[in-house]
Amino acid sequence: MSGVLRKLRRGSKDTGNTSTPQETRHDSIATEGATLPLALIPGKPTFFDLPAEVRNEIYDCVASDAILYLPSPEDRKKKLDYQGCGLLLATRQCRKEFLPLLYSSAPLVIDVKDFDFSNIVRVVGSLYSTELKAFRANKRLILRLRTANCTRANLDGLRRWLVHRADSLDRLPWRYEVFVAEPIGRLGVFRQSRETTFYAERLTRMQWKLEDTLQWELVAIIAAFEHKSNELKDILQGVPTHMNPAMRPIRGLSGGGTW
Repeated sequence: MSGVLRKLRRGSKDTGNTSTPQETRHDSIATEGATLPLALIPGKPTFFDLPAEVRNEIYDCVASDAILYLPSPEDRKKKLDYQGCGLLLATRQCRKEFLPLLYSSAPLVIDVKDFDFSNIVRVVGSLYSTELKAFRANKRLILRLRTANCTRANLDGLRRWLVHRADSLDRLPWRYEVFVAEPIGRLGVFRQSRETTFYAERLTRMQWKLEDTLQWELVAIIAAFEHKSNELKDILQGVPTHMNPAMRPIRGLSGGGTW
């Protein structure tokens, strides 16, 4: 994510003109020492001639279909995947108007394996204050927990994340989901239900050993495991797996929580 952000920032500083002199003569007109593109000549309407409210509606429409995705640490060489990138590369003004709206509204999905949050801490630490401000308004920042182990080293990584969340000033409203592979048959569902229940119970025991400032964020993580466990139990009992409307999101320190 940090690599793509740096690329976009560099793009915003590019002022070079790669057009040939002949192309420049055909595509623009000179006006008292300045060059005015034909698109800005009176009678030649552009996208920016639309009212700001209309442009914002267009930006919102594009952002609503975009999904920001940060690969797991093992896939760091992969680029950040998000749709709607064309608007960011159209013009400098378009990027300036659209980027904050994209960051504040598009879902950002990050896989976290075995409670290793180091990649997230690194990326968030590289954000500018304006980017952090936009992400703070985003209610769809998802940390998707993928857990195969619950060793002491894994739990130490989780504790470091809890300390970071308690001490950090970024206050991003992360929400937690628990990911499990598509189960095969009822036996597979049963095993996954038992596994998620085990993690919820293990983390609950860990919770009571922590100081109060670290417990708030862990409560939201435990709730994510409990929710997935209950969802799997409903599958075993033949109950539809849509979220029970009576369930309320449990929020962490910064307003995040579970779906």
